[in-house]
Amino acid sequence: MKKQKLIQKGKFGQINGVNVLQIKGTPYEMGYQHGFLLADKIDLMISRTLPATTAYVAAQTGSDLETAEKLLWLGQKAAEPFLPEELKEEMQGIADGANDAGVSVTSDQIFLWNTNYDQWCIYCHPHYWQPEGKKSEKISGRTLPGSGGCSSFSAWDEWAGGNGNLIFGKNMDNFNMPAQLDNRMMVIAAPEKGHGHAFLTYPGMIGLDGGLNEHGLEMMTHLNSMKDETMEGCGIGIFTRLLLTNAGTLDEAIDIFHKYPRCAGIAYHVADAKANKAAVVETSSKMVCVRYPAPDINALYQANHSNCYPGWMGYSGYNMAADQVPVNELKDISTIQNWQNSLKEPYNFYVQAPSRFERYGQLIHEYYGNITQENAIKMMSDRFDPYTRMARQKEQRSWTNNILCTICALYPDFTFQAPEPVEEFNACVSNMWSLVAYPGTGDIWLAINDFPAQYGGYVHFNIKAMLNDLRQ
Repeated sequence: MKKQKLIQKGKFGQINGVNVLQIKGTPYEMGYQHGFLLADKIDLMISRTLPATTAYVAAQTGSDLETAEKLLWLGQKAAEPFLPEELKEEMQGIADGANDAGVSVTSDQIFLWNTNYDQWCIYCHPHYWQPEGKKSEKISGRTLPGSGGCSSFSAWDEWAGGNGNLIFGKNMDNFNMPAQLDNRMMVIAAPEKGHGHAFLTYPGMIGLDGGLNEHGLEMMTHLNSMKDETMEGCGIGIFTRLLLTNAGTLDEAIDIFHKYPRCAGIAYHVADAKANKAAVVETSSKMVCVRYPAPDINALYQANHSNCYPGWMGYSGYNMAADQVPVNELKDISTIQNWQNSLKEPYNFYVQAPSRFERYGQLIHEYYGNITQENAIKMMSDRFDPYTRMARQKEQRSWTNNILCTICALYPDFTFQAPEPVEEFNACVSNMWSLVAYPGTGDIWLAINDFPAQYGGYVHFNIKAMLNDLRQ
């Protein structure tokens, strides 16, 4: 009876055609509701998607599947001691709930699944992290699949127009691995302690790509590979939940990045709608650098390369772009112009489509004073490449990692070999979901039902209203 009441505190179903999980209570209780209500879907993630990650790591490292699986487990074991206790409790709740619903899954498998995208980031470049302090060796003579990425923008005051409310747009790009497209979901979480919030993820994951909370704070993640990376730290899902639960201001969010150890190179775009402020926090295992908008510019945008280069767009401080030279194979960053030219090398397979960064700058100026929800959706759906001055046609694939990789992305297919039961499969990078939000009001417009997600249209939610209903 006690467990039945606990399960009834949460609910799962489709709202406006979107998979929505609603959970509330202590960390363990929220995890238990998640695990019980989504047990069959969690089983798919563990049995179908995790083997596909093994295939990806094998391709990236030039290893066999057995070695790749060992690497994943070594990464999980390295990360586990750094899990904040409340999030470890939530993961344990997921495992217990799924088991009580009849699915055989261990807590270690849930912990491993929750390192999935951190390990993705660790192994997505040629100088990847190695367990036990070993030195990685670049695989020669092969073109490895691009790792995908993300992009975002925020604008406020006269730059946004209208009433000046802060508006935020974000695309999450990655491979459509087996079983994932049908299981993309939004989570509405009402923790017993902390801020209610919303985030996007997959069954069994406590977080992934950022989100927004009822206090008006929004944060989103972007791959931003760095030379100093390790699995001995906290990753994107952990920071998503730490910030959304505990941070109500931009400064509180930045403090969290300093407080907790970090693993892969990630840029976090954080916006405070109450204060009309935003910053991009670029992190590695050794550094935390903060980039604010240039003076008199009330807008900010980010793609998947570092922009913390002294003198660039008003930034001053440590040169994070220098820490990106080996992993992105940049030729020359001795000056801003040489650095920008290096980013534009068309056959660089490791830099993540910096053309999108330039395109955001164009679009923000084009829509200056009129960045409404409708125009923000147009920005997130844009298919123009400013480097080639060509528009990617709707079903056309980008040519390389750096030619026709547009804000609305669609990369070429790659073939992977996975362990049983998955075996051979094809996957490509595109937009898994796209979000436009007014964090201050809780209004969001979400595209999540197609691939690229934008092609399926955007539907409206208000997370404050949903949290109020959940708490009744």
